[in-house]
Amino acid sequence: AWLAKEASTRALVLEAGALPLLVALLRAGIEQGKGNAAYAIAWLAKEAPTRTLIVEAGALPLLVALLHTGTERGKASAAVAINMLANDDPARALILEADALPPLVAL
Repeated sequence: AWLAKEASTRALVLEAGALPLLVALLRAGIEQGKGNAAYAIAWLAKEAPTRTLIVEAGALPLLVALLHTGTERGKASAAVAINMLANDDPARALILEADALPPLVAL
């Protein structure tokens, strides 16, 4: 997650193939792992071109699921990631379709 935090290393993280691994961790990891994956995805989503890749990789429904079932830290990380994804118009519609608003409001 920390490597994704720095702008200078985000591209390297993606080039290394981390995004599919982060999505897999969101899907089937332990709770702490899911929270860490959401945190890394939130940082990766700071870059506009990466947002599309994140959505296409299937992270959005998994982030929404984490809002419902995650630890407090996991929920917070998922909320930040969804917030970053919402900077793109197409992703906003998908966020609404994924019914992310009720759990976001509940936080």
